[in-house]
Amino acid sequence: MDGEQHPEQRLGSLEAAVVQDLWATGPSTVGEVLARLNEQRGRPLAYNTVMSVMARLAEKEILSRWREGRAYRYAPALDREQLAEYFARRDVRELLAEHGEAAIAGFVTETSADDQLRERLRAALDDDA
Repeated sequence: MDGEQHPEQRLGSLEAAVVQDLWATGPSTVGEVLARLNEQRGRPLAYNTVMSVMARLAEKEILSRWREGRAYRYAPALDREQLAEYFARRDVRELLAEHGEAAIAGFVTETSADDQLRERLRAALDDDA
């Protein structure tokens, strides 16, 4: 990922803070994440705010969650590289939905100028066949 932005920068600031916290600490409840995030803040976050953000990240399949007693425990479903791929796939879907064949033609044109990229594309297409 040299020269690329960190994929968590594509998230909202609180979403990114939650994901980074879970990458650093591992599976946690909302309360545990809230306590760690509030240690670093002057103005504390509300439990419901963090709970909503974590539930939304689970719905997006960026976090996984499971019941543990009366609470949910959350963990990252994706590492940094997988999160970058998640956003790349989302961007490609949006580009294709908006521009269709023109997007495909532009992609082919751009990759034809780079032999290594073209070979990686061929290999990826062969893997999917």
